[in-house]
Amino acid sequence: MMLLEDEVALLRKLPLFAGVDPCRLKVLCFASSRESFEPGEVLFHQSEPSSGAYVILSGKVDVHELSDDSHEIRTGSEEGVAIVGQSSMLNDLPRRATVTALTPVEVLCINSSCFMQLMTSCRKSSEGVIRSLGAQLADSKPHPSTS
Repeated sequence: MMLLEDEVALLRKLPLFAGVDPCRLKVLCFASSRESFEPGEVLFHQSEPSSGAYVILSGKVDVHELSDDSHEIRTGSEEGVAIVGQSSMLNDLPRRATVTALTPVEVLCINSSCFMQLMTSCRKSSEGVIRSLGAQLADSKPHPSTS
């Protein structure tokens, strides 16, 4: 079983949380839930309502989208310590992709409202998160169906 301090250390490895105060990350981890998925299980489906992000603590997932003409587009995979669904923590839009476990996966489910409380409670933490998300947006490529 992973200790709270271990979860905080893993979150700090993610650029999104690297600049967040460890005490605030402890609160976020404590308020988050842990889930396990077996190979083939879906963490979440494209277009479904979002309630937060998933931090992959162990295992590997596949990320794919359905295009406007219903063709599946594999947009990547994530393994080890990674985060999926993070844009959902900032908006109320439906999920943009489907994420499926390729191996046994352990995740930390971060609730959107808990994340927003963290952001509004500490200016320094929120600045780091905003910079990280901005960098992710700058690095992202346009979706094939929108170009």
